[in-house]
Amino acid sequence: MNLQRLMRPRLLGMVVVMLAVLGIASYLTMARQEDPSFPYRAGLITVVYPGAVAESVERLLLEPLSDELSQVSEVDFIRATARTGVALVSVMLDDTIYDTDAAWDRVRQAMTRAQLSFPDGVRSMELDDRLLDIPAVVLAVRGDASVVRLSDEAERLKRQLMDLPGLARVELYGDTDEQITIALRDAELSRLGLSPQMLSGLLAQRNQVIPGGFVVVGSQRLGVLPNSEFVDLAALKATQIPLPQGGSVPLAAIADIWRGPVEPIGERAWFDGDQSVLVGLILERGQVDAIRFGEQLRTRLDTLRPEFAPLRIDEMFFQPDQVKERLDGLEQNLLSSVLIIVAVVLLGMGWRMGVLVAAMLPLVALISLGLYDLGGGILHQIAVIGMVISLGILIDNAIVMVENIQDRLNAGESRWQAAFNAVRELAGPLGASTATTLAAFTPMLLSKGGTADFTRGIPVMIMLTLLVSYLLAISVAPMLAGYFLRPAPVRMNTRMESFSAGLARLSERAPKGMLLLGAAVVAVSLALVPLVKLQFFPNADRAQVVVELFMPEGTDQHYTTEVAAALEAQLMRQAGVLSVHRFTGATGPSFYYNLNRYPKAPNRARLVVNTRSLADTRPLIHWVRDRVAEQWPELDVVATTLGQGPPREAPVELRVYHPDDRQRIAAAEQLFALLKQVPGAVDVRHDIDLGVPTVRIEVDDAQAQRFGLNRADVAQALFRQSLGTTVEQYRQELDPIPILLRTHEGSQQSLQRLLSANVFNAQGQAVPLTAVARVVPAWQPASIRQRDGVRVLTVTAGLEQGYSFSQVLQALQERLTQAALPVGTRLEIGGDSEGSGDANRALFTTAPIGILLLLFFLLLQFNSFKRLGIVLLTVPLASAGVLPGLVFSGVPFGFQSLLGVIALVGIVVNNAIVLIDVVDQGLAQGRTIDQSVSDAVVRRTRPILLTTATTIAGLLPLAFSSSTLWPPMAWAIISGLLASTVLTLLVVPAVCRLWLRPTVSATEREAVQMN
Repeated sequence: MNLQRLMRPRLLGMVVVMLAVLGIASYLTMARQEDPSFPYRAGLITVVYPGAVAESVERLLLEPLSDELSQVSEVDFIRATARTGVALVSVMLDDTIYDTDAAWDRVRQAMTRAQLSFPDGVRSMELDDRLLDIPAVVLAVRGDASVVRLSDEAERLKRQLMDLPGLARVELYGDTDEQITIALRDAELSRLGLSPQMLSGLLAQRNQVIPGGFVVVGSQRLGVLPNSEFVDLAALKATQIPLPQGGSVPLAAIADIWRGPVEPIGERAWFDGDQSVLVGLILERGQVDAIRFGEQLRTRLDTLRPEFAPLRIDEMFFQPDQVKERLDGLEQNLLSSVLIIVAVVLLGMGWRMGVLVAAMLPLVALISLGLYDLGGGILHQIAVIGMVISLGILIDNAIVMVENIQDRLNAGESRWQAAFNAVRELAGPLGASTATTLAAFTPMLLSKGGTADFTRGIPVMIMLTLLVSYLLAISVAPMLAGYFLRPAPVRMNTRMESFSAGLARLSERAPKGMLLLGAAVVAVSLALVPLVKLQFFPNADRAQVVVELFMPEGTDQHYTTEVAAALEAQLMRQAGVLSVHRFTGATGPSFYYNLNRYPKAPNRARLVVNTRSLADTRPLIHWVRDRVAEQWPELDVVATTLGQGPPREAPVELRVYHPDDRQRIAAAEQLFALLKQVPGAVDVRHDIDLGVPTVRIEVDDAQAQRFGLNRADVAQALFRQSLGTTVEQYRQELDPIPILLRTHEGSQQSLQRLLSANVFNAQGQAVPLTAVARVVPAWQPASIRQRDGVRVLTVTAGLEQGYSFSQVLQALQERLTQAALPVGTRLEIGGDSEGSGDANRALFTTAPIGILLLLFFLLLQFNSFKRLGIVLLTVPLASAGVLPGLVFSGVPFGFQSLLGVIALVGIVVNNAIVLIDVVDQGLAQGRTIDQSVSDAVVRRTRPILLTTATTIAGLLPLAFSSSTLWPPMAWAIISGLLASTVLTLLVVPAVCRLWLRPTVSATEREAVQMN
């Protein structure tokens, strides 16, 4: 038999080379992003009901809306806030939902049903189901004091950028619409016998869009254009108003008329102190390269900037730079890992075998990357991390295969006979060990939820690279070994041989002692559980500080802006601060995937501080807290760096329920006070609303009737005095501009001026407000919060550096045992605790599938429950070193550490499988159990140690990287692998000596083979 021809090296070589070329092409062209995208599971419903107080909004809007939304099975929970004139409902879909478009259609149907119960006067109801879209680039248009002009120029810039490849849509932030204000003079109206109602009707009649038709003159049609609407502001000012006694006056004689920004003001933005309008560019989801998009955008901006001069167009947030920096850093870690692994392999195996094994690294990486790209994968930090983790594991198959071929060459077999026999011998065991590792990562692949969506690239890349590495180990590695390996007189150095023989003697002389040693190590590891700090995801490593400002409910946006500006000015004078961006009335664009997007509110502001380095963020955060506490005690502030993982409200979140409002407030205040005392809890705040002062106008119906008025007339007059009444639209622009009737001061007028207003009846008579109504001071809730239709209060806290949410919650629980909450209080714990629990439950839900696959492949390989039990015994050994490593290094146990444990289990199980397979080979050859186990330990010690060394070496660049996300996982694998490798080489052989026995003699086996 021509074994060389049977293995078809030319065909195999061509296929491998083409796949490697595919990988190179994919690396050069595939889409790049910093982080994975989340499904659209978050939405915000906004219902506008002008003039309604919070309690009316809750009763008339939230209750029917909550009832209908609760019937949508895809909805996980809803958070609702009722404020004066507006209802805000945050809708979260279930974590298992991936067809979100169909789910949002059902939500819209529920909204339509609820709208049937809404009262008259509800102006609008909108659903934004794209809250998780993050702008890749945020540009700031600045250089003019007029927000209107900045808005117009930002709109023009938006139109100039719409055709960029890969751009999904463009959003403006901090822009404003315009309005035409007709500020009536009440004294003139009263003197001339005019009323606002009459003016409204007259202006509406004179601003109609009425076509004049056309006439045919000869062969041409001539359009007839009547002046049925106002063509400019001068025409509006000059329009004649007829007087009751005869004659007319121009509108400008009884009112001041101007064109300006909409009032009250909306969200505003400042770029490093200059008022700006922001242009947010959102990319299409999928195969869009953020880095290439950034290059194209900068090229376009270079050509556009002269057109917008003297205005400036600056980059406020530029995600492509972050993507490039992140991926470049990870690729350097990947390259460093490869070089370190290659060095370890060359030192451990010699140059000839080492070169063959090292050649598998670039081949596996390139082929895996090409297949990943063909499957629609995106190159982001999660995918790169998956490849880094798999580096040390994937060459285990090649190490075993190449060493086996070398042993056969040393035994006198020919090159191709050695390669063929090695494949026939190891294809099954290596396939089983690879399959069990794939089974270990199956739960991560199949689990659902935000955390799984964020980390799914890790199991995808690891499973893909391991599968490719196995295929290459049983094909390319034997082919190359058949060409390049030569018989060698010495199989291993004497030090390694004596070391492995010593390990074999330990398990032979005291097998029970080795079992006790393994049990003791596991017991000590479990005893350290109370000392381990729990963490969901760490904060990001960006040199940015996000300062959230919460003024008391009911605060006017002008005052919020003043406070935010004062804090910004002081921040600019601090050491290490490069720039500060300010947003008021809203939190600005969500420039980072982990940032929550909050509804607009006049009492909200956000400052984004760019610092020189990450080390400058911590002292700056402390300075902000101290300064705010000293200068603005009424201001709640949350200062932190950016987070990682799925978005959440705060690391520590406590939701308080009680049917009685007073008891619920008392419980929230108690939790707030206790949490303030807990070490490690910072930025503690609550959303208790103590209400705001209001002025209640109580109309005397009988007195009003005498003057020909009713309650609606009074309400409309008050609304016109402050916010104004829209009477028509000016249609000479691209977008229609509303025309409002109101007083000159609008909402900025004094309370005395408002209460001295006149109410005009149908005859145009001015009646003083105080003649038909009395003014009563009152206290109204500024906001009412619900969760799933039930009133709730929330207490939140951040974490000081070095503390975990588990420590804070445990300390809080100890205090609650001494001071119980009011009877009937229901307490829910959210934040990192809830997110971690959800992620673990999602993982454990799919764990049975992984366990079933693991058992299936082990039984398929060994067909023995004893051997299955020995392999499973290595699972607790795998985690034996993790907990001590985390405790001594001070690293908390989080979701990344859990990923490290899963990877660790796969490695240790692989070692046990191949070790037991060598034992079975010895038993099949008629050796005793002690001889078989000793030979297995001697033969497998170097490959196991090499696998351990290469895995640890590959993770060292990641462990020492500046990233805050991945070192916990790297250290979990490193510390666990150091302990579990030694235990595997001691405990597994000891168990084999105690449990395994030869099943048939060598003579019987030969007889069976002959038959």
